[in-house]
Amino acid sequence: MSARLQRSRRRPRPSVTRLDLVPELGVASGTVALTAAVHWAMLPLLGEKPPLVLFAAMAAALTFWRGLGPGMLGSTLGTAVGSSLFIRPFGSGAIEIETLLLFGGSMFICWLIYRLKVDQETAEMTHRRRDDALAFVSHELRHPLSNIQLAASMLQRDRSDATRDRASTLIVRSAARLGRVVEDLVDVSRLQGDAMRVQLEDVVLQDVLHATVEAAAPGIAQRQQCLEVDVPESPPLRVRGDAVRLQQAFGNLLSNASRYSPEGAEISVSARVDGDRVTIVVRDTGVGIRRDMLDRIFEPFVRESGGTAEGLGIGLTLARTVVQRHDGQISADSDGPGRGSTFAVELPLA
Repeated sequence: MSARLQRSRRRPRPSVTRLDLVPELGVASGTVALTAAVHWAMLPLLGEKPPLVLFAAMAAALTFWRGLGPGMLGSTLGTAVGSSLFIRPFGSGAIEIETLLLFGGSMFICWLIYRLKVDQETAEMTHRRRDDALAFVSHELRHPLSNIQLAASMLQRDRSDATRDRASTLIVRSAARLGRVVEDLVDVSRLQGDAMRVQLEDVVLQDVLHATVEAAAPGIAQRQQCLEVDVPESPPLRVRGDAVRLQQAFGNLLSNASRYSPEGAEISVSARVDGDRVTIVVRDTGVGIRRDMLDRIFEPFVRESGGTAEGLGIGLTLARTVVQRHDGQISADSDGPGRGSTFAVELPLA
């Protein structure tokens, strides 16, 4: 939804779930069996009581290849097999110090490799996102600037009233687009510098939602979309918040719902009270969101495919930050591409 689609990379899995337990257990068992065979073949060269470094190296390689979960499985199985075959079986009584060192050392190495891989992928993703953002900003600035240059050349060639009207319209439209880009850049700097401030006071949520709907209604009507509002008029839903920031957050949700929905689509805004919290739901029947993007769309400069490509893609990032500053939560849900989207904002009542 907000923000630009990026190529997702396979990250190391922090744990083993029920879905991948059986195959990963098979991979770990096969790797341990192969390591034991290699270790056994090297016995003539290693002496009577060889070190079990090979099993620790196997667990580290498995972590680098498959992730932390398979690495921990390999470490556990490797410790059991290595101790039984080359140190002392577990059923014989005392556990040798080599067994404890092998298990603790291999587990630590697996965790260390996993953390290094996660940090490396995070840094690569940050750099890639920054490069994409710079390229996107350049594109957003180039188009309106070209239009302004075109309008200036039109006025130089022809100073008639018709040409002046066309050029002025083009300049005003391009300047408005440049203004939106600059506002987005200012919001990005505030988010990155943690300078997003909210002034908390008693706010009636109905007033905020009605103001947001009134501001978004012209754009929605221009696209011939149907907007349904289901907000109870009484009792007043009072929250401790910043009315301007809340309107900005809800406005971004409504703007995205309209932008990523076709003409004639249905958009709804509703509010319901559950105990001491209120939930505001913005639902549309637009392009929808892929399951793997439901969390990533709240990251800056990440945009789901579809819709009109305007702005820098930080609307949902800004909305999430505003909601979190109000001790609330925001979530996205969708049944998949082409099946619409639902955004739910949960705020505590005053």
